[in-house]
Amino acid sequence: MKKVLVMETGGTFATESSDGVRSLAKKSGIYEYKEVLEKKEKYGFEFEIERPIFTLSENMTFDKQRKIIKAIESKDLSKYAGVIVTHGTDTMAFTSNLLSLYFNDIDTPIVVVGANHPITMEKSNGRVNFLGAIDLIFTEGVRGTFVVYKKNAIDLKDVEIHLGSRMKQMDQIRDGYDSYRGHIYGRVENNKVEVFDGVDFSKKSNYKFDIDKIEEPNILKLYSYVGLNYEKIDLDSYDAVVVETYHSGTVNTDDSEPEFSINTLFKRAEELNIPAFITEVSSSEEIYESSENLVKVDNLKIVYDNSVENTYVKLQLGLKTFNKEELYKFLDDSVFFEKVK
Repeated sequence: MKKVLVMETGGTFATESSDGVRSLAKKSGIYEYKEVLEKKEKYGFEFEIERPIFTLSENMTFDKQRKIIKAIESKDLSKYAGVIVTHGTDTMAFTSNLLSLYFNDIDTPIVVVGANHPITMEKSNGRVNFLGAIDLIFTEGVRGTFVVYKKNAIDLKDVEIHLGSRMKQMDQIRDGYDSYRGHIYGRVENNKVEVFDGVDFSKKSNYKFDIDKIEEPNILKLYSYVGLNYEKIDLDSYDAVVVETYHSGTVNTDDSEPEFSINTLFKRAEELNIPAFITEVSSSEEIYESSENLVKVDNLKIVYDNSVENTYVKLQLGLKTFNKEELYKFLDDSVFFEKVK
């Protein structure tokens, strides 16, 4: 009989509520739900369940993500129809990007799911996300990492499918995810998968990683905002800095007020021989004058056409794995369809 491997990692999906406090439950009841049992009968499979870590996802670390990867890697994935990773929503975007890049060439679908409320609550989307993951797994031809998640909006009934490599952090207002530049892979509706941003899964990258040999780099991730004083940022203890631009791909480069100009930061990074990266910039749009005012230093690279979450994870994997030339190529390549113009 076919098997679906479930990696339980915790998060709201695995919590129970008591006296207004949500805590991790000892056992998940998802497998006993009538709809899940019906899916098992429909597709003819059994679950194999493992728990490599068990945490609220706000407590996620690279070492915990390493344990998830090693648990998946320890399996012969050809023996499974697919893998479901239950995960908390706070850091799901980072883990799904990491799984997408690390397992970029696998033939098995890995589907990450979470929940906005404990699955025992009627208002939880956890059950429908889990059911959507099963439907996606048994869709012919898909491979690699996905996220299945239903936005918690009254007028949005569709369960959306995202490529893990395009996942953005959750929007707190809409209580839902989006893919980079809105390029969502598809949706699940009436137990069927509908694809509206298809990719050619026959195309594979040549990147191979050994998680045991990857030393976690210390990366400073900055979000651009009004009043950010770059003179007060101490870079001495960092291996790299990555900067997320404003929505138009811009940063402050007005050197008449140097403390607020990002050029101050990049000059300091060059002095310390720390690589710096700007991301969330479109290669297909006109640039603003401010972009032409960026300081010309050898340690600065603009990473085009993918999200800051993806760029950050690429640096996690590549910064201490590749030399400079190899790293820049890795950042420019679309490893698992993350590049969106």
